Amino acid sequence: MITCIAIDDDPLFLQTIETYLSEYEEIDLLGTYNNPVNGIMQVVKKKPDVLLLDLDMPYLDGFETLDTLDKKPKIIMISAHVNQPVKKQIIKIDKYLRKVAFNKEVLRKAVLSVMNN
Repeated sequence: MITCIAIDDDPLFLQTIETYLSEYEEIDLLGTYNNPVNGIMQVVKKKPDVLLLDLDMPYLDGFETLDTLDKKPKIIMISAHVNQPVKKQIIKIDKYLRKVAFNKEVLRKAVLSVMNN
């Protein structure tokens, strides 16, 4: 079983992730958080295998959120930006997904692929 936590400031997008992942027995979504501070506290507590993280959020963006973690799970950065962020080379991101190309099979394949690397 692969465990995940999702952090995104958009509650509707979090609901979409929840709906998509509920269809797959091999993936367990431990929680969704629209506040990055609360989400990171749960990442530290629950230690998921994969963190699904929005790039653009108020207060803390995805990179600032990652900076608060000493031990990082596999990271799938999700964003509405067309291009991958430049900081990807500085902070290790295992996968980058664009929200416009997002569907349940893309999400499943991304989670499985980061766990197989």
